[in-house]
Amino acid sequence: MGRGLFKKLLHSLEKKGDTLPDSRNTEHNFWYSIRDALTCAFGVFFFQHPSMLDYQRQMQKKRRRTNMKTIFGVHKIPSDTQIRTLIDRIAPDTFGGIFNEILQIADEYKVLDSYRVLDGGVLIALDGVWYHSSQKIHCKRCLHKSKDGITTYYHTILAGTIVKPGETEVLPVMGEMIGNEDGEEKQDCERNAMKRWLSTHSEEYKWLKPTLLGDDLFSNYPICNRSWPLFYSFIFTCKEDTHPWLTETVKNSYLEEKTTREWNGRHHVVYRYRWLNGVDIRDNRETMAVNYVYLEIENEEKKKITYKNSWITNKEVTEENVALIAKCGRARWKIENEHNNVLKNHGYNLEHNFGHGEDHASEMFCLLNLLGFLYHGILGLADEEYQRARASVGRRTEFFNYVRAALRYALHESWESFLIFVRSEEPDG
Repeated sequence: MGRGLFKKLLHSLEKKGDTLPDSRNTEHNFWYSIRDALTCAFGVFFFQHPSMLDYQRQMQKKRRRTNMKTIFGVHKIPSDTQIRTLIDRIAPDTFGGIFNEILQIADEYKVLDSYRVLDGGVLIALDGVWYHSSQKIHCKRCLHKSKDGITTYYHTILAGTIVKPGETEVLPVMGEMIGNEDGEEKQDCERNAMKRWLSTHSEEYKWLKPTLLGDDLFSNYPICNRSWPLFYSFIFTCKEDTHPWLTETVKNSYLEEKTTREWNGRHHVVYRYRWLNGVDIRDNRETMAVNYVYLEIENEEKKKITYKNSWITNKEVTEENVALIAKCGRARWKIENEHNNVLKNHGYNLEHNFGHGEDHASEMFCLLNLLGFLYHGILGLADEEYQRARASVGRRTEFFNYVRAALRYALHESWESFLIFVRSEEPDG
């Protein structure tokens, strides 16, 4: 299980580096390749290192060889400045297809089989993520806001990730950068990014038969209407106060109902579902019929409602599938807990400034960070040697402490020998 997986994943990155456009026009600038710069930058995020590659250049001086060469196949390691300069020229839309390629490789190893939970398709949760903020460092793509005479510049991305109820591992897809364009006075926003994501990636991810999950920001006519012709399903949170027409219609209609009772190991929990098919999303000539689902959960012992939420979906709701649809809708929170929170607070340093650049460096470093997260997710699900190395240490942060030490102090001839070394260094007891 997982034999050759890392090599295939790495080959996709190398292939992408070889095919990216190179805008350099002087011969002396070609000493370092786009591929090497891209791979070196990726290595920083894959190994969760808080800085660039000085430690590997030191190894190069001492041993004439480095782990970037033996493990990642890098020919020449550029300086930090050279890496940032080369990465700054790569437009995110020329790079994004690699996420789909990596997921297709994962599918070859049956990784995605268990993620197909609703009508044979996967769930893709989408959410805006703030990853850069500064009052001094900025570029022409930065968003900005001012308060009390102080301007804050920031970058966000509409991130997407494959999630599954009950599964802690999430698998990122290509996101959509939220940024200003030259000459635009009105700032870009999450809703516009969602529209672009649908236009750009609808064909790319159609093979996954995705159901999109999102918060109340997406439960509106323009986005729902764009999803429907693309044969994309959706389950979006729908709040009462932002949908007065739909809410009034629901309150004045007869809803189907279903109640279940379960034991959670401590007390009985009551699930109450209500649903209505074919309700207009708004009182307007431009409207569409969606299906409404409501869930409330009660602690039977305390007679207390512990959770309630409502969603709209373009899937027909029945007594047989209402519980699953609600369960899938609740899985949207996984992009915040298992994706955003991990990337920001558990070693991936998403909000750290690795180099802002003038064009796309900040955006590309964000994407490379997400790609590293995707690689680790797939390896953790399908590569037995990686699983053993990971299990030998325990906590995620401690595992990467071992990984960084192993890279700094020892030269490894291959990915496989590197994993064996990490396992052999596991703590006693």
